[in-house]
Amino acid sequence: MHEIELKFQIPAERLAAVRTELGRLGADLAAPLILQAAYFDTTDRKLAQARSALRVRREGDDWVQTLKAAGSHTMVRVEDNQPAQAPAEGRALRPDLSRHGEAARQALVHSLGWQPEADPSGERCALIELYRTDMRRTRARLKVAEGTPHAGVVELALDEGAILAGGLQEPVRELEIELLSGHPQAVILAGQDWVHRFGLWLDTQTKAHRGDRLARLAATVPTGEREGAHAAPQVTPSQPAKVPASASLDQAWRAGLETCLAHLSANMSELGTLPSGEGSEVAYEWRRGLRRLKAFARLMAHTAQAWPVEVVSRANALIRQLGHWRDDEALSWIPSQLQEAGGPSVPVPPAPRPRDLPASAADLARSPQATELCLCLLTALVRSDDHHGESRLPFEPWLHTHLHRQHRVMRRHIREHQRLSDEDAHRLRRRLRNLRDIVQLFSVARVPSDFERTLDEAISALGRLQDETVARARYQAASALDPRALFAAGWLLGRRLHTRAQARRALRRWARCSAPW
Repeated sequence: MHEIELKFQIPAERLAAVRTELGRLGADLAAPLILQAAYFDTTDRKLAQARSALRVRREGDDWVQTLKAAGSHTMVRVEDNQPAQAPAEGRALRPDLSRHGEAARQALVHSLGWQPEADPSGERCALIELYRTDMRRTRARLKVAEGTPHAGVVELALDEGAILAGGLQEPVRELEIELLSGHPQAVILAGQDWVHRFGLWLDTQTKAHRGDRLARLAATVPTGEREGAHAAPQVTPSQPAKVPASASLDQAWRAGLETCLAHLSANMSELGTLPSGEGSEVAYEWRRGLRRLKAFARLMAHTAQAWPVEVVSRANALIRQLGHWRDDEALSWIPSQLQEAGGPSVPVPPAPRPRDLPASAADLARSPQATELCLCLLTALVRSDDHHGESRLPFEPWLHTHLHRQHRVMRRHIREHQRLSDEDAHRLRRRLRNLRDIVQLFSVARVPSDFERTLDEAISALGRLQDETVARARYQAASALDPRALFAAGWLLGRRLHTRAQARRALRRWARCSAPW
């Protein structure tokens, strides 16, 4: 079966308010359901690699064995629940793969190499217990959007407890909103309401994902050093959308949106779990995902799949806020180069801090704005209206026509703007990045290696030119109070002709390459 749900993290200071609201909705706060689960995988994590999880869980007086797997997008999970038995006294808890239905059995055959005929229960699959969860679940039902096309009944499940692995534990404080009946939009509407009222933030990382990381950490950190230890931040790289060659424009739109959402929500969730001030690489990848989303929105801007203005404006706001920290990192190479040139050691002055900027990128990932963007994208995915006309056109020829037009415009722009002003450089870099994002998102076939290489080189050269332009302006603004800043501004001005010439050469090399469309 498929379950449609969203999971939100609860700030510690809002937990009491969440409990109170659940009680008002009829939850039995005094008698939560006790859920104690053991999760199993192979030592080389075959199930985790397949984005699956196998657990045996005690649910009050009952035992249930569950296989979970990733669904089509963030809201959808494949889940197969089967009755299980408590282990005999003195015996370890073990899963029995024969309990599962046909679809789950096929998934286990594929991920584990299980041979049901020769090994009915899966004993030869070498499954071991890696971690446990110990939860108290408080539940309430809620009717959403009654009398509208998006009406539904959802279950609100508050999970409090911990994930346990090898002497380490990680606290859990989550609210799951699952669709029981009705339209999937009901889950999103309920989520938006609770985000607004209680400051929750969307987290697409499962307990299995967090448990696997905790188990890996427990296996590598010596016993005496485990206090305060936490796993290194994990960056989720971008992936191309899975678009069949025969896909229509509408099918490609859905595949592209699902891929963009999975990429940016994974990095947003990872960043949100980190302490403030950590995870700069994850923040950078999140920003890249937001930029790719914008490029995709531009691609679809004049089609039936055009997105609401609020989606692009929300993405723009997050990109701008993340850019405050990213710009400082991007300019960090300049002081050392300045010293090597015989200049003073003077850091690049920071840009004025925007009023709406959170304390850190991790705080931004936990903000309502970040979650609201994801919920807007999910709303687009679950909408049921059927597009007509242009939406049924074959996607690949349509895409190649669009890319050919963009490529021709940029090549002409490069020829006509040899001087390469700051405005020209900024505009060209943005357009080239958009082109690269779309080519990579849809894994455009037959892209020559020299086209990709020279495109990357041109974007990098324009980025260096823009970095130096920004740094020079900051040094110039600070020069009245710090004479060293005046020296730095002059040094960057002296580099300007050389850096601009490098960018022009890189652009010409790319413009000479043949495009595959």
